[in-house]
Amino acid sequence: MSDKVMIEKRKGVFLVIVDTTEEFLVAVDYASQFANAEDGYVALLNVIQHAHFQNWKNIEDRVRSEMRGQAEQATWDAAGRVIENTHKMPMICIEEGDRVDLIIKTIEENENIAALVLASSSNSTKPGPLITYFSGKGLSRLPIPLMIIPGDLEPLAIS
Repeated sequence: MSDKVMIEKRKGVFLVIVDTTEEFLVAVDYASQFANAEDGYVALLNVIQHAHFQNWKNIEDRVRSEMRGQAEQATWDAAGRVIENTHKMPMICIEEGDRVDLIIKTIEENENIAALVLASSSNSTKPGPLITYFSGKGLSRLPIPLMIIPGDLEPLAIS
């Protein structure tokens, strides 16, 4: 049995990857604005990447449970912001595994995803691992446009 909520078939879906960075909320706000302009939706994907504790099953189970709880809380917090911005419930998916592979899998399984929306780090010379990957060697794996929002860009008024 999967804990994953399937992303429904809808047009104009803007996929945002949930994380704990400051610029994440910029990506959520702009994806919401794109969704409003296209009469579309926002999809939130949170990928839990966990460390393996060989021979420490009890600890691994506890860590996995805590990480799952944190992922659910972060995702629902972001969903609240999307609802505030769009007045629509976002599509939500929480997965466990390799982040890049699960992003690609989610996009391939949901043909209505119009773009991957990421915000770049504004406090660093590096844009972030996902932007670095998808704007470089991973670009050929991405079957949709990549929208990179500067992390220090002020949110536009969403009406």
